[in-house]
Amino acid sequence: MKKKIIVILTFIYSCNSLTLISPGITSEYRLGKSSSLKFEESSFYGTNIYQINVFYIENENRNFIFQDPNNILDFKIKEKFENNISDLDILLLAEICFDKEKFKKTPLDLILYDFELNGNRFLDKIEYIYPYSFSMKGNKYSLEKPLLIHDNYPNQKNIIKTSDDFVTCSRTILKFNKDSQNDGKNRVNIITPRNSIISFEYLIQKGKFVIQNNEEIEFNVRIKHKQ
Repeated sequence: MKKKIIVILTFIYSCNSLTLISPGITSEYRLGKSSSLKFEESSFYGTNIYQINVFYIENENRNFIFQDPNNILDFKIKEKFENNISDLDILLLAEICFDKEKFKKTPLDLILYDFELNGNRFLDKIEYIYPYSFSMKGNKYSLEKPLLIHDNYPNQKNIIKTSDDFVTCSRTILKFNKDSQNDGKNRVNIITPRNSIISFEYLIQKGKFVIQNNEEIEFNVRIKHKQ
C-alpha cells in the first residue's frame, strides 16, 4: 500500500512541476541541450535572462500553439505558414529569451539565426514575439507562465503582470522535411550570427518523440531563484 501511495505522489509532483510553454505544449517536450551557451552570446543579449530552448511539436498539438492568444503575429503570415504544413512535416519550436534593455541601442539580429536538423536546413519558418510573466530574486529572473493566457492564474500574486513588466522571447516555428528526422537520435543545431553553435538532441522511437527527463533540472533552478 505504501508503494502505491509513493507512486501516486511522485506522479502528482511530476505533473505539478511541468511548465506551460504554450497551449498544446509543456516543458516535457523540451529537447535536451548538448552544448553550453557561448559567452559571446550571453554578453550580447544580456546575462540576466538570455536562454535558448527548443521544443518538439506533436501534430495533434500544433493547432493549439498557432491559436495561442499570446502570439504577437500577423494573421495572414500565420495562415500562409499553416496552410503549407502537412502531417508528414517535422515541426520544432525554438525560443530565445533576452534582456529587452539590451536592444534600446542595439538592433535585433534574431532573424539571422539559422537552424539545422541532422545537418539539414529547415524548409520554412515563422517568427514572432512572445511575452512571459516572471518573478524576481535580486537581479535574477524566473519565467513563470505565458502572459495573457493566465491573467486569472491562482498564484498571480507572485507574478509581475503589467504592459511593461514581462520577459520578451522570440519564437521560431521550424518546418523540416520528414526525411530530416531519424528513428533514433536526432541533433538540432542553432547557428547564431556570431557563428556560435548551440546544440540539442532528442530521440524518436517508432515515429514518436521520447519524452526526456529535463523537468527536474528546470524545477530545481526555479526553486533556487525563489528561495
